[in-house]
Amino acid sequence: METQTQARALMIAPFEGSAHAYSSGACGCPVHNDRMQSATPNPVPGPELPPASALTVLDLPVRDEGHYEYQRAEGVEWDDVFASHARFSQCLLTGVTLAGGEWGKTTFADVRFEDSRLLGPDLSASHWRDSELRRGIASGVQWYDADVRRVHFEQVKLDAVNFRGAALVDVVFTDCLLREVDFGGAKLTRVRFPGCTFQDADFSRAKLKDVDLRGARLHFKGGLDALRGATIDGAQLVELAPALAAHLGLRIG
Repeated sequence: METQTQARALMIAPFEGSAHAYSSGACGCPVHNDRMQSATPNPVPGPELPPASALTVLDLPVRDEGHYEYQRAEGVEWDDVFASHARFSQCLLTGVTLAGGEWGKTTFADVRFEDSRLLGPDLSASHWRDSELRRGIASGVQWYDADVRRVHFEQVKLDAVNFRGAALVDVVFTDCLLREVDFGGAKLTRVRFPGCTFQDADFSRAKLKDVDLRGARLHFKGGLDALRGATIDGAQLVELAPALAAHLGLRIG
């Protein structure tokens, strides 16, 4: 009974428009049939920004509890900055580098990062709203306990990023590499990963609701139990079959 319950936890949907209809999948895992259609995806989130020419240049030092509105920065390096409780609103940050530093509880609302590098900053318990990270690198970022809503990650390489305990709502990862990203204990609601590649991702004790993994390459280090509430396609089910079999203690002979 326990094995059947675990198998049913992972919802499998065929490709949209596919002529194939599955009644059961590999490892005995049931899949969606034609009567179980996926919801229409929400629009890709993003900031509402005026033209770059209408933004003033951010030429003051970033500091704790500072407020930065309708500003832009390009090619700036913020090394070991203490900017806890700061607020960025309607800002365009292009080619900037956040190297280390304390950014805990900072708010980013209607902010776009382009071609930027986030190298080990502490963004714990930070707040993100209607923002976008487009291209660039996020390595060793401490995003634990963050509140991330309506944010778009596009063509970002995420390496050893810590999302433990974070809340991600209406978030889209597009064409991203997620290497050793830790979602342990995080809550993901209406999150999509089109065109992404997972390498040793960990979803241990995460809570997923309406999470769409279709179109992604999947390789998980842990947390298969936590994939309840996720949707994958038939090809991904085949790709995951060895891991699912090992997780359920099945021997294939």
